[in-house]
Amino acid sequence: MAELLGRALRTALFFMSALLAAWAFVPEGRTVAAGLLLGTAASVVNAFLLRRRVELIGRMAAEGRTRRVGLGLGARLATVLLAVLIAHRFSGWFSMPAVIAGCFFVQIAIFFAAIAQHNSRSGGKG
Repeated sequence: MAELLGRALRTALFFMSALLAAWAFVPEGRTVAAGLLLGTAASVVNAFLLRRRVELIGRMAAEGRTRRVGLGLGARLATVLLAVLIAHRFSGWFSMPAVIAGCFFVQIAIFFAAIAQHNSRSGGKG
């Protein structure tokens, strides 16, 4: 799991640097690039929150403790909501559809990283 998340985060950071370059050199696409950048940043924060939560649940299961109630999903939803509210407040700087699309970047990157890892380990079979 850590390997998949690492791959996805490296991909996200590379994507964010490309978006920053696009924002700097393509004035017509600044709002879209800034929106994708904001959404991807929210997606990276959500990935760290989810990793922390999964590690906590795994540690508690190994120790035989019961699961404690936390903010889990609420914190991740609040992160996306914050990004959307920033895009709404500064609509001249951020494209709302781009922010929403960027919020799913890490999850999609993990999906494709898992497919690539599965294909490399199984030799493309099954």
